[in-house]
Amino acid sequence: MIQRNLSRLSDVARLAGVSIPTASQALNGHARISAETRRRVREAARQLRYTPHAAARRLILGRSNSIAIVPGTNLTGLFSDLFYRALLSGVGGVFEETGFRMLITPAIRSATEVPQFIQMARGREVDGVLVAGVVEAAWINAVTVTGMPVVLLDNHDPELSVLAVVNDNAQGAYSATRYLTALGHTRIGLIGAAVTYPFGPETRAGYRRALRDAGLPVDPNLEVSSPIDVDRARASTGRLLTLPNPPSAIFAVTDAMALGVIKAAHDRGWSIPGDLSVVGMDDIELASATSPPLTTVRIRKEEMGQKAAQALIRVIAGQEPGPSPIVLSNELVVRGTTGRKR
Repeated sequence: MIQRNLSRLSDVARLAGVSIPTASQALNGHARISAETRRRVREAARQLRYTPHAAARRLILGRSNSIAIVPGTNLTGLFSDLFYRALLSGVGGVFEETGFRMLITPAIRSATEVPQFIQMARGREVDGVLVAGVVEAAWINAVTVTGMPVVLLDNHDPELSVLAVVNDNAQGAYSATRYLTALGHTRIGLIGAAVTYPFGPETRAGYRRALRDAGLPVDPNLEVSSPIDVDRARASTGRLLTLPNPPSAIFAVTDAMALGVIKAAHDRGWSIPGDLSVVGMDDIELASATSPPLTTVRIRKEEMGQKAAQALIRVIAGQEPGPSPIVLSNELVVRGTTGRKR
């Protein structure tokens, strides 16, 4: 079986006009191979319908050129979740360019049953593990003890000795809230995330810091926490809008939750932004399609995915991972759901 694949590799090399070692390196993502050579070799492999035998490749190269992509427990669906879909677009582009396959593992549903990605790591079926979102620290530790490289995307845990790539959640919340204070709003509500991982406390801290910097009090009555879901955020917003002195603006820590805020306002006949200004955070595809378009904090989602994939490849190659977490900045995108306090 190994010899048959090697002979077919020679056909690929001949068609691409390169040596057999160069063809092998190009197909397996070797960093020294130029993009043009890699393109020619892959086009030749496509024309010849050449597919390296996985077992032979592991035997010859000592690796599988496969990455386990682990959906976190906070995902509603890896491809239906617009935020994570954008993250994985960045991840997939890097792995495709460098010749790594992505193996999407099942979502973790049991606290006691060993997840598939740990079994894959122990069996050396993959070269690395990329966790998108939240996975229990115990499962991450179970992978790291095998020596398998791991990178966390959109979550970090200071107790874990693994590289993480995250958005600057506190700064995003700060810029959203500070913008609302600059518009003259003095009662600004927060629809926070009812989660235990860092995203929840980080966004709350950014919101509160912006209020203090604007000389405004932090009023716990204006803060509610909700699961990250449109309908749950809609219900939570109702608690703020029925206060004797309701907020004139609300910052919701995700765009999906901001959509719930807008729905809750419409339920009461309030206009956006006439009666209530709304800011989200993510800048998912739907943000610019709402009516009016949503003011939001744009997270560099694809770049986050790219950096996570690149970092994992470096660790697989034996390079030092560098400081963790890698924190990406964001930017406020002003659209139609915000206006001056009337």
